[in-house]
Amino acid sequence: MVRTYVPQVRRSTANKYQREIKPGVVVDVYDVLEAFNVTCPALAHGIKKLLMPGARGAKSAEQDKREALASITRSIELDTLRKL
Repeated sequence: MVRTYVPQVRRSTANKYQREIKPGVVVDVYDVLEAFNVTCPALAHGIKKLLMPGARGAKSAEQDKREALASITRSIELDTLRKL
C-alpha cells in the first residue's frame, strides 16, 4: 500500500508563509528561495506570488499571477542590463 503524505498548513501569527512539507519539516517561502539560490529580488517576488496565488490577502489569484508575470519580466530586464 502506497501512503501519500498530505502537507499540512501550519500558520503562526508571525509567518503566514510557513508550510509543513514533510512530517516535522516546516519551511516558508524564504527557506525555499534560499534553498534554490534565488538572488534576484524581482524573481523572488514573482515566485512568492506564484506559491500562494490569491491566498495572501485581498488580491485574486489572477491578479497575483499577473503581478508575478510582471516581476519575472522585470527580472529578465535586470539580467539583460547586467550583461551590458
